[in-house]
Amino acid sequence: MKQFLLFISIISFLFVINGCKEEDENVTTIESTTTTEETSQVEVYKYTYEQLGPNTMPIGAWSDPPPANFAGVYDNPDLVNNEQYRLIHEAGLNVIYGLYNNAELNLDGVLKSLDYAAQNDVVYLVRDHQVTGSYSDEDLQYLQDAIDRYKEKSAFGGVMVIDEPGVISYNNLGNLHKNFKDLLPNKTFYINLLPTYASKNQLVNGAGGGNMNDDSMTYGRYIDEYITLVKPKFISYDFYPFTGLQFGQMRGGYFEQMSLIKEKADEAKIPYWVFIQASSWSPSSLRVPNDIEIQWQVSTALAYGAKGIQYFMYYTSMEQHSESFVGGMVDVNGNKNPMYDYVQKANRQIAAVDHILMNAKHMGVIVNGESPDAIPQTDQITQYENLTSVSGDDALIGCFNYQGKAAYYVVNNSLTNTLGEITLNFSSSVTVNTYQNGSESETSGENISLSIPAGEGVLIEIK
Repeated sequence: MKQFLLFISIISFLFVINGCKEEDENVTTIESTTTTEETSQVEVYKYTYEQLGPNTMPIGAWSDPPPANFAGVYDNPDLVNNEQYRLIHEAGLNVIYGLYNNAELNLDGVLKSLDYAAQNDVVYLVRDHQVTGSYSDEDLQYLQDAIDRYKEKSAFGGVMVIDEPGVISYNNLGNLHKNFKDLLPNKTFYINLLPTYASKNQLVNGAGGGNMNDDSMTYGRYIDEYITLVKPKFISYDFYPFTGLQFGQMRGGYFEQMSLIKEKADEAKIPYWVFIQASSWSPSSLRVPNDIEIQWQVSTALAYGAKGIQYFMYYTSMEQHSESFVGGMVDVNGNKNPMYDYVQKANRQIAAVDHILMNAKHMGVIVNGESPDAIPQTDQITQYENLTSVSGDDALIGCFNYQGKAAYYVVNNSLTNTLGEITLNFSSSVTVNTYQNGSESETSGENISLSIPAGEGVLIEIK
């Protein structure tokens, strides 16, 4: 399970004092906020950064390129430059998460990162200990002084607050979120949550563990209390499925967690974002995913209604003590790894379909054949609108209401079938727009046949 670099992770332990609560509010603007839209009597929940616009899906990555000789320990070149941010943009990422450049420790690096991000149409989330330490109402001026240093930068999307917190932090995070929204109502207060395979101790104390214990803690309660106390505008979480060295081997519970997160997000009327395993680190049993495994993670998340995709990681981290990392999108010198091409390919498809998926209500999934991981029965439906059946190879079909018409995200739900042949059978002839590998085409018929490479997805839009 990923953790922060050692000196950065200390901030996780600051959130141990109870904070305040606030009343729920209805948000209707589309600038960096959760939006509820009526679409043929169904509600669509989405969240976007103001720089991206309401129809662009957030596609983020952890983490930003570092300055030279990071922390005075590493022998890395200065990667806070235009070339790296050009690579970020060309990979199809529209958001990058600050980690190596912390405003409290390296303000110049943050300001330069913001400038290079702006030049390449990338949103930047700032890492700032002064913000994350200002959880008390008495710290409001301290919080204001912190964000005043960079809030006018055009690429500034918000603050990277904390990764994988425990419930012990929620009261403070909720109070900090309240004050943050008062000062920056259209900026992102970013938090990412633990996976279901975290221990009870981690769910209570955070990823690093701690001395407080609660044997009654459950993952459902972990999410419920987060929503109640922190009042997020979206839920971001990680679940890294690919374990061991054998291709196709994965831990169970991938769809179960996604189902639970989706249920909780729907109840709260907010969207959810997922992290994609796009590297490996030790100590862990995780491996570097290949192209098929990257496409499968992205495609299944889209088919399940996720409205944000995030990759761990862009820059291959340099931690030498508790964790070491390999296989990210670029290496420690900023050179492309094979992962870069895998992610770029996935993002090309997202960019072709996000205007539909960001405005579509997820209605359930149709399952044909087998699945690499068990799909909860409660999420499954047998048909949607005039799609009466699916035939052919293993498939996962996400069903959506898009502005009163049906849309389907069809995934080759196999890691080994290199070219799945899947047919959608309708009750009458339909004309559809087909979005595959970033390209759009039109076809008609009562039976729509698709050839989909392993792990990849195709969007079908009924005209």
